[in-house]
Amino acid sequence: MNEQSLTARGRIDPERLDRERYAESLTDEAVHAGILTESDVSRIRADLLKVLAEVIGYKTGGESTNVSADDAKILAESLLYNIGTALRAESNPGTAAMLLRDRPMTELYAKGYQINKKRWEDARRLWTKVRYARLRDGGEEYDRAVDRNIRIYLERYDPRTSAHDKLYLSLPKYGIKGAFHISGAVAVLTKLLSLSSGDSGPGLDAAFREKGEEPNS
Repeated sequence: MNEQSLTARGRIDPERLDRERYAESLTDEAVHAGILTESDVSRIRADLLKVLAEVIGYKTGGESTNVSADDAKILAESLLYNIGTALRAESNPGTAAMLLRDRPMTELYAKGYQINKKRWEDARRLWTKVRYARLRDGGEEYDRAVDRNIRIYLERYDPRTSAHDKLYLSLPKYGIKGAFHISGAVAVLTKLLSLSSGDSGPGLDAAFREKGEEPNS
């Protein structure tokens, strides 16, 4: 579909997209804009079920009947977050919507998984540096965040099965407070590392706007 036909059929308003539920909200808006048909949506849903079955098989070692309804819901949320990550990588939501229309969900899931896996690996490397180059006057709250909150989050995080998990931190002394996805965790650790070297650290609000994370609150 070229730019003219996209304009004729309607544009997607980025303000109407939910960054927490990007894949789902983009699908809804793409239907409203005429980029996706109900047939496309049915195909997407069928594709998603196939990918979910693969993720459940990975989680259970092939014993898909052993997964509970709650666990299946969590895995579905992780799956959709990975797909949303791949779609958010496109600067234009109209282009992202056409990927939903034209690409198999397995491809979008794999792309989003690789992005979040890379972020997780980056976060683990940054955490090691922060741990050994910590602020001397960071205080008890800071030490607990480094030694417990961030460490446990990164240990439990799995980009395949819990890509949507958040790191909860409250370090108001350093301008860090909120719930952060894995890209937000990278931004937090980058700021902490900068502070330990004497820099003021990057502005987190700007980083979140660029990476699709919620700003500090």
